[in-house]
Amino acid sequence: MLKRRHLMSRLRVLLVFSSFAGATLPSVLRADSEVVPAHAESVQGPSHSTFSEFLQTGARLFGKGSRSNPNSAVRAYPDVDVKGTSSSAVRKEAIAELPVEKLSAENRQRVETLIKSVSFYRRLPQLTFPVDSGVYQYFLAHPDAAVSIWRAMKISKLQMWQTGRYDYEADTGDGSVGTLEVLHEGADKHLVICEGVYKSPLLTKPIEAKSLLLLQASFSRDADGIVYVTHKADLFVSFPSQTVDVVSKIISPLTVSMTDRTFSEISLFLKMMSLAMARRPDWVEQIAEKMEGVADLRRDQVLELNAQVHSAARKRSAEIMAKREAVHGTSAGAAESLGQVPPAVENRSTAGTTAPANRDPADKPPSARVVTTDRR
Repeated sequence: MLKRRHLMSRLRVLLVFSSFAGATLPSVLRADSEVVPAHAESVQGPSHSTFSEFLQTGARLFGKGSRSNPNSAVRAYPDVDVKGTSSSAVRKEAIAELPVEKLSAENRQRVETLIKSVSFYRRLPQLTFPVDSGVYQYFLAHPDAAVSIWRAMKISKLQMWQTGRYDYEADTGDGSVGTLEVLHEGADKHLVICEGVYKSPLLTKPIEAKSLLLLQASFSRDADGIVYVTHKADLFVSFPSQTVDVVSKIISPLTVSMTDRTFSEISLFLKMMSLAMARRPDWVEQIAEKMEGVADLRRDQVLELNAQVHSAARKRSAEIMAKREAVHGTSAGAAESLGQVPPAVENRSTAGTTAPANRDPADKPPSARVVTTDRR
């Protein structure tokens, strides 16, 4: 049981390393330059974690009183038990979607080298759910802020530092460490490469791992003005110089299931923060005050985002109420539609951030372990 819990925490750590946010270990092995399943993927019952249960409870608490569009097939909350795939056809499709033509020659070579030595591939579940686009984009651009909030919420011990404009370093505190580098940031695609040392009680000594994650996201708006994101991620992992026997000790149906679940949990976190900022800005302020391990700028940015999202939610609530009064002559149901929106909070910062789309190796700054105030 302890080994399973250790793997579950490592899965989340590695996924965060490579997505935004992450990467870890699905169900395929490399043998004679071919990627083949290490274990048959079996249908398993839900596997719960404190992290997941906390986020699900929080999302439903902050969303209490809201009503989903009865004509919509989209879930109000990300499904943490939805499955991804490791099929060879999807893997080929994913490789074709990599934005290698937008990379520098050096970074293109790094990506192609990793793809040629893949030990496992996984298409993580495609999810669609309502979320404020500003919340989604902020935490995608600043995963260190998300990790700091997890620690403030006491649901993770992972530490992450931004060590350069496009670089991060993370430490689980038990010997598993890694570095993350953003290779490409576009309107709908993000490409991240991660290198690290993976430690597990299943292994006699730590092993090196490299991973590449392609995240694709798009936004849409329904007839009621609710914004939805649809995102998916493709994860490639390589274990340089490791034997099939060593890799097979890590990869199992459990790790496959938890890799999928981790992506869903991160999606649920984004949904929860979106709801909290819209309806409970006071709670977000309390959490932001407990953020540590990041520059004060990150805390200020979270507070500013909190105020902006809450203000927009109040405005949308008023517009819906006015529309219903015009149509039905009553305001009944407007508050129920969006949930109770508390009074606006004071805008406590003026920080803002946008990120350039691509990075050239020549742009890379020093990578000493420091908490940088770089806004990217």
